[in-house]
This record gives sequence, C-alpha cells and structure tokens, in this order.
Amino acid sequence: MITRTIRSWLYCAVALPTALLFLASAWAQTSGDAAGTTAAVTGTLAAVANKTTYICGFAVSSTGTATISPITVAGLVGSSMVFNNLSAGAGLLQQAFYPCIPASAPNTAITISTTADGTATAVNVNSWGFLQ
Repeated sequence: MITRTIRSWLYCAVALPTALLFLASAWAQTSGDAAGTTAAVTGTLAAVANKTTYICGFAVSSTGTATISPITVAGLVGSSMVFNNLSAGAGLLQQAFYPCIPASAPNTAITISTTADGTATAVNVNSWGFLQ
C-alpha cells in the first residue's frame, strides 16, 4: 500500500508540471512597454480579436524633479485603477496582480498611463500579461 501511494505521488509530481506546460501554450504572453521624457507615457497591452487581455503586473520608473503620479491603469473589468505613490525625483513603482486582472471585455486593450513631467529625462512603463 505504501508503494502505491508513493508511486501515485511521484506520477502526479511529474504529470502535473508537464500538463501545465501544454496549458500555458494556450495563453499567449504579451507586454506593453513605452518610454518617454517630458510628456505623459502610456504602455499598452494590445487588444486581440476574440481574446481577453489580462494584466499580471506593471513597473513605472522615472527621473526628474516633478512627480509622474497619478498612474492610471485603464480598460480593466470593473473600473480603472489609480496609483499615487510615485514621488518626485528618481522613483520606481512596481505592482503585481494575483490573480491577473482581465480587460473589461474581449478585444479591449489595457493601458498604463503616467502624468507628464516637464523635468523628466527618462520615464519608462513596462507591463506584462497574457491573452486568453
């Protein structure tokens, strides 16, 4: 009986990760990256026909003396999210979502937008997610 239990456990330990590899191929990964200086910067997870875009996280970094907050994540199910905690000067805001958040409808893009900073020398928006 113990041998059977160990064999069953070992089978699941190998079979489950293998099945997840095949399942993951059904989800196309996507990213929306953008860079700029003094104007507002918008990263976009693009819309795809007959698929729903999901955002799993984003990162915004900047240099300059003014703030680039608020940062708005739009196109989400429910409503937009607004983040206000990126202060003036060099800053970094990273946010991961678990579970990932779907767009408001199929074929809808998700955008991450900063506020313009006239003193910025670099503003970067990086976002990641998947399509299903």
